[in-house]
Amino acid sequence: MNRFFVALALMSVTLLGTSSAYASASRTPEQVISELVSAMEANDAEHIRSLFAENATQEYERWYARKKTGDKFRAWLESDIIDVHGRVTNPTLMVDDKQAIVTGTYVNNDNYRSPADFLFIVEDGKIVSWTMRYD
Repeated sequence: MNRFFVALALMSVTLLGTSSAYASASRTPEQVISELVSAMEANDAEHIRSLFAENATQEYERWYARKKTGDKFRAWLESDIIDVHGRVTNPTLMVDDKQAIVTGTYVNNDNYRSPADFLFIVEDGKIVSWTMRYD
């Protein structure tokens, strides 16, 4: 009987330790970006925010805009993704080490639609960089 309770306690600690869907550093880049695509589809703002590192950046590859970091990155994430329910339809995900590319069609509730070609860098289970790559 004692072994049962020890086993149950160990199982509970293991499950509780991994139950936070938003905080695990052991997630692969594929898992993290798949979560992002799903969270964007559901417009789950809390989950979207949780997937990014504190020092995350965003930039447009072929534009002359400066890379957004810190508060400017967070403001961009709110205005251009969360507030307008930005999402990728028919997404395709390709992963190579820490890099992940999502292609498909980006749409939002402001009737914006454009081919999506997003390059993400994931480190320690968090997105550290999001680059929009448009032709």
